[in-house]
Amino acid sequence: MNPRDFRGTEGILYADDWLEDVQRSLELAEVPRGLWVTSAASQFFNIALTWYRTDPRASVRGISWEDFRKLFKEKFYPDVALTALEGQFASLEQGSSSVDEYAAEFFRLSRFVPSLVQDEGCKAQKFRRGLIHAVRTRTSGRRDATFEQILMEAQIAEEDFGLKPKKSSDVLGASSSAGPAKRPHPQQRQFQQQQPQMQFQQAPARAQQHQGRGQRPATQCTFCGKPGHTREVCRKRLGVCLYCGAPDHQLRDCHASGIRRDQDGVQQARGGQ
Repeated sequence: MNPRDFRGTEGILYADDWLEDVQRSLELAEVPRGLWVTSAASQFFNIALTWYRTDPRASVRGISWEDFRKLFKEKFYPDVALTALEGQFASLEQGSSSVDEYAAEFFRLSRFVPSLVQDEGCKAQKFRRGLIHAVRTRTSGRRDATFEQILMEAQIAEEDFGLKPKKSSDVLGASSSAGPAKRPHPQQRQFQQQQPQMQFQQAPARAQQHQGRGQRPATQCTFCGKPGHTREVCRKRLGVCLYCGAPDHQLRDCHASGIRRDQDGVQQARGGQ
């Protein structure tokens, strides 16, 4: 177990990430559940440590992890911060982000407003309304459309518009191919990815690495150690599907992955005609 320190001054988003990181680390390390609270508290400093030492409800011997989580949230998730996050979620839009980046932020904020996303239809349409117009018009506006369906359609639309993240092997293959492959307009956003399940960087950052003699190191996640994305949008840290980013299933159960493979196969066949 090697979680981050928690001081109690970092804000609600950091506090929530920290709590989930600690629990995941404890589970992976197979720490006995009876030691979870003291193990987590060993990472407390400053305000957090003072709270733990002085609140008898938190430091009582034998407190369950579930009760500790409730007390932790009561202390470090103030109502004013929750209200602010509700406002951020209500006004959240894709903007200049990729579909996957927008989805990651959608998941992150939705954890604090469960009442707004408990209905699958409302959740799906809220996500759809925040997509940029070009992508949104390619997704289903039906009330019975699921979140997973709209996310998959948005990812496909992004790819069709030349905004889909590219695999590094695809980028290398395209650069060495003499075929009449279509190239997106220079002003369109392009992305790169190290692995299909990872988050992505914008291509301009990649292009800068090839300009001049000085090369800047690629972005690397400090949680999983993989390149091509940051800790804030790490799907492994968020506990969502590594393929499509949905929070209600894992990669092994992802229906979209099979659909996407079929979709990719069709597109490759068309390219070879």
